[in-house]
Amino acid sequence: MRLAFLSIGRHIHTERWIRWFAAQGHECHLLTVQPGPVPDVTVHDIRRGGGPKAWRYAQSLGVVRGLLRRLQPQLLNTHFLTGYGYWGHFSGFHPNVLTVWGDDVYVTPHETPLKGWLARRALRSCDALTGDSLDILAAAGRLGADPERSFRVLWGVDFDRFRPGDAGAWRAAQGCAPEDVLVLSPRSFTQAYYNIDTVIAAAAQVARAEPRARFLFAGYEGDPAPFRARAQAAGLGDAARFLGRLTHEEFATALRASDIFVSVPSVDATAVSLLEAMSCSCAVVVSRLSSSLEWIVDDESGCVVPARDASALAAVLLRLCRDPHLRRRLGAAALARARRDAGFAPNMQRVDRIFATLTSGTPDWPREVSLRALGAPAGGTGS
Repeated sequence: MRLAFLSIGRHIHTERWIRWFAAQGHECHLLTVQPGPVPDVTVHDIRRGGGPKAWRYAQSLGVVRGLLRRLQPQLLNTHFLTGYGYWGHFSGFHPNVLTVWGDDVYVTPHETPLKGWLARRALRSCDALTGDSLDILAAAGRLGADPERSFRVLWGVDFDRFRPGDAGAWRAAQGCAPEDVLVLSPRSFTQAYYNIDTVIAAAAQVARAEPRARFLFAGYEGDPAPFRARAQAAGLGDAARFLGRLTHEEFATALRASDIFVSVPSVDATAVSLLEAMSCSCAVVVSRLSSSLEWIVDDESGCVVPARDASALAAVLLRLCRDPHLRRRLGAAALARARRDAGFAPNMQRVDRIFATLTSGTPDWPREVSLRALGAPAGGTGS
């Protein structure tokens, strides 16, 4: 089958998703404004011209339409509602499966009336919708997506790579003694809603009370310098290190080396880093979001705190630093939960069933992960 994908280029989510379909023998084409080589995939640069943003969008839409006419794929899979979702909608191509990611649903459609109108048009016109949490599907439904064709599909975890194991040498290379407790915060430095400032404030409180605590910040994009300066001003000193972007392989090593994983955004869908941390048996600390609560039960498979409460976060981190038995108990429960539902291949097979249903006309929807079957989460706000 010939498949076309509109998605963010040079991104691990895009590459893993499309390469899975290429490995199944499909002819795969990626249309993107961030071109770069992807093994076994033909990449098309849809950037054109200069001038105002609206004009550049219009020119790229013309390129998308032309490529779809020439390639004649059996199906288009559009990733990310903002920008790419608009191009997918206005291309007029069907069947079009839309995959939403996070702030493209939670944030952008609510910024201006125009962005809200564009989001609603794209969500109403797609033939099926996938998202990685019930909460994001419910939020998309409030914007017009069809709940009967909305399916929870996770980015999924490679259990061969993300698994418990020894990473003592890597810990030592980060300046951690065997008795130290290593806390990893891996979220982006670019968006305020990831609340890295809150993690730093909490870390400073913990470091004053527990000298064995060590903190690693591994933002996968953005400039860490302002946060490094904030950590120094808070008195963290040598207790904190900023590593910047880690490769997928090194991130797995970092998780195996870490005792505690912390991710406390104000808004998010199911973070793949959370699932990967669970798969490495880390003790996880998350913010009280509906998407996180799909995976973490407080004091059973992790710890849950309010999103921007540094004192509450510090109290939980201090408790975990001082109680290795608690860390092991929470990590074991998180690992079991991830192993049951978060595998990469089973989730991609569900996407394959959606694609096959839309191209063959034989209904084989993955109803077991539909919004209707799983039920919308309580609250359903993403924050």
